[in-house]
Amino acid sequence: MLNRRVKFRPMPEEMSAPSGSTSEGTMTLLNPTERMLRDLPTMLKRSPEVNEVKVYANDLDHVWMTFCAGYHELAAAGGVVRDDEGHVLWIQRNGKWDLPKGKLEPGERLEEAAVREVEEETGITDLTLTGDAFTTFHTYEAGGVVHLKTTFWYPMRHAGTQTKGIPQAIEGISDVTWLRPPFSEEVTSNTFGSIRIVLDALLPAENQGESA
Repeated sequence: MLNRRVKFRPMPEEMSAPSGSTSEGTMTLLNPTERMLRDLPTMLKRSPEVNEVKVYANDLDHVWMTFCAGYHELAAAGGVVRDDEGHVLWIQRNGKWDLPKGKLEPGERLEEAAVREVEEETGITDLTLTGDAFTTFHTYEAGGVVHLKTTFWYPMRHAGTQTKGIPQAIEGISDVTWLRPPFSEEVTSNTFGSIRIVLDALLPAENQGESA
């Protein structure tokens, strides 16, 4: 949320931290009310020392739906693409290492959007989905409106080896490249935390540490 990680967890049997407390950069909320969730973005803007929020609730589904109701929701889809030799497709977007993704068009299926966005942003075709999607959530503010973007990441296979791509400059993409995991510190330190989470989920035990 606004560049902080927010974790939603079931309420443990014993919880010592009071609701709203902050310790070592982590804010803890216990069974937050609708107002607390609505005011959370404003609270975080005023609390630069907070780098993570943990939300605990007895009725986790209700709290999550209440949280989502306070945002303008958007859906996006993208992919973690591997070629025939195991390289992973990366882009550089606005100076950061990133993975190809984009918003759904009206009436479009998630799988269709994921493939289309990879093709449009990288110029790489001959793509096949190889598994189920992994989901991430991201909040941001634009024009005074707070948005909640849900992104569905699909594992994909490209029929080829380090095929040359074409970066979609209009989307701020300056480079398309294939990298073999594990990825270097230069890459992992200059990407988003959500991207590292996606890689951990879809490339288990392969993207940790410095590549040889």
